[in-house]
Amino acid sequence: MKFKGIIILFVSIILFFFIGLLQDIEYRTLTRTLISKIANYDLEYYGGKEFRLFVPDLGFILTLIPIGLYIISRSQKQKRNNFLSILIFSALLVLFYFFYCFIESQIIKYTASADIKNTYYYHHQNVNYRLIALFSIISSQILDYFILKKVSPPNQSSTNKINL
Repeated sequence: MKFKGIIILFVSIILFFFIGLLQDIEYRTLTRTLISKIANYDLEYYGGKEFRLFVPDLGFILTLIPIGLYIISRSQKQKRNNFLSILIFSALLVLFYFFYCFIESQIIKYTASADIKNTYYYHHQNVNYRLIALFSIISSQILDYFILKKVSPPNQSSTNKINL
């Protein structure tokens, strides 16, 4: 069973790497759009068209997802927490992604200058795409671990010590 788990981990790491490799441009477009929609001011991006073909930035960051979920599942002893862990992680990932996009929009507001029409112009390559993805994944895995630690019932040996 241990060998099967390691094979599944390696296959999922490779799968997430290829997903990140192929979806990098879509992720960047989604992040820019979300930042401009979440911003509480007028934000426009400038710069030429982005040409990125198979750049492994997002692929390497996305490999943290199966690694973190594997570590969390190994630290939790009950099998029923694996599905709950993935469910909580997915919800937290979306929430932290929105949160860090909002933080990035506020950073842009205070580091860029506005024109006469009070519109902020920012170069699309200056957005911290890697940090948003990295912080979203790491924050959601840490909070997922602590939520599961709080939700999971205490093990039998610790309750016996209390009763004695």
